Amino acid sequence: MRFSTKIAAAVLASLPQALGVRLYVGTTSGPLVTIDFDGTSVNQISTDSNATPAPTWQTLVGSSFLISTNEGPWNGQGSVVSYSIGSTGQLSKISSQNGLNGLLHASVSPAGNFVAAAAYNGHGVAVYPLSSSGVLSSVSQQFTYNTPTGPVANRQDGSHPHQVIFDPTGKFLFANDLGADLIRIYSVNGASITEYTTIKTPGGSGPRHGIFVDTDAGMVYYLVGEMGNMVTAYKVTYPSGGISLTSFQQVSSYGTATVPAKNPQPTAGEIQISPDKKFAYVSNRGDVSFSGNPGQDSISAWKINSDGTLQFLQLLRAGGSTPRHFSLDPSGQYVAVALANTNRIAFFRRDATTGLWPDTPVATWSSPNGPVCVQWLSGLGPTPTTTTTTAAQTTTIRTTTSSTTTPRITTTTSSVRPTTTTTTPIVQTTPSTTPVRTTTTAAQPAQQKWGQCGGVGWTGPTACVDGSTCQALNPYYSQCL
Repeated sequence: MRFSTKIAAAVLASLPQALGVRLYVGTTSGPLVTIDFDGTSVNQISTDSNATPAPTWQTLVGSSFLISTNEGPWNGQGSVVSYSIGSTGQLSKISSQNGLNGLLHASVSPAGNFVAAAAYNGHGVAVYPLSSSGVLSSVSQQFTYNTPTGPVANRQDGSHPHQVIFDPTGKFLFANDLGADLIRIYSVNGASITEYTTIKTPGGSGPRHGIFVDTDAGMVYYLVGEMGNMVTAYKVTYPSGGISLTSFQQVSSYGTATVPAKNPQPTAGEIQISPDKKFAYVSNRGDVSFSGNPGQDSISAWKINSDGTLQFLQLLRAGGSTPRHFSLDPSGQYVAVALANTNRIAFFRRDATTGLWPDTPVATWSSPNGPVCVQWLSGLGPTPTTTTTTAAQTTTIRTTTSSTTTPRITTTTSSVRPTTTTTTPIVQTTPSTTPVRTTTTAAQPAQQKWGQCGGVGWTGPTACVDGSTCQALNPYYSQCL
């Protein structure tokens, strides 16, 4: 008996120790990675390459399936990939379907019967039927748009849907169109959608990501304007079975702090809500609000008042540069921040009472290039009853291997104010594929710092302004750095 016990102990000691929860990290450089976080350290579980070259958004379907978008090569087709989730969190591909270029966000219908995807570079929204076993069918509907566009020429040259999100009733789908300054709303009918109405957002605001919250005052939709660095709160009502949005608050993503004067201008990114619906958080990219070596971008923290208005608390450290996405674990104890230009996932221990977190993360994980999405499979359980001290919050950080940086987004900020709700007729276009563009041979103006300057199929400027050089980050993207 003593001998067998020793053997069992030796076997256990040789196995990978993955004792926490799984998270999925999407990147701009190709890998889709499964990691494990136990509250103090991070371990890599597996890596998948079925959604290359750019698996930039992941959506969970319960704990059984995961849907990943793939933005695709520059001016090439994007795709949507479905996976099953194994017992250790590893992913196994079930199916994939091609689609418009730049598929960078997807949501699964509440009924689980289709996936809606936003195509930023493809200027549209696509629908993919989804079976109960996770099999995707080819595109069943596709809506592409040419006009209108917003006033910021270098970012709003066309329609650029950035997110698709279902309302809490499951009867409507919102597509936030950064290029057109519109919320495009579709009604859901079984496994299909129909254009319903549009909501005009402030000109030049660049609607990016939104989230629904059921407050004491009713349903609210909080929308982040990327280029305007703003958050607009809309009261959501359902008159006669329809849906209506009325804006009632607009705030800076920096709260009472001043937006840093930088070139390129900082841009707002993600919005998340705490599980208890008491706090909201908005990330700011490229602001370097916190000095140091290197400096850090910020995430603004807000209290959600009973009337649905947001009350600014303070700017929190993001843990590095360019927090394109971040998420809270379901227990609300931890925040994982995907830092695209630092190539790192930073984990912070969050105080559920104050809604804040300390300056130092409890752990970091060095990611493949360009981590831009981090999703929790589950939470770490109930909050411990022991008192958390400052020393406990500044735990030694553990890392793995690191890699090079990934692109920063160039924007122009516009100072805008709230607008009223409008209804605009929309014309659905017929499904089409993205046209192939040929390389431009004519002289091009020099690209600004942080702008794109090359890559497969690139037709724009290849020279950079003084002080920056064109650097290849991957075969599809070169950037003036």
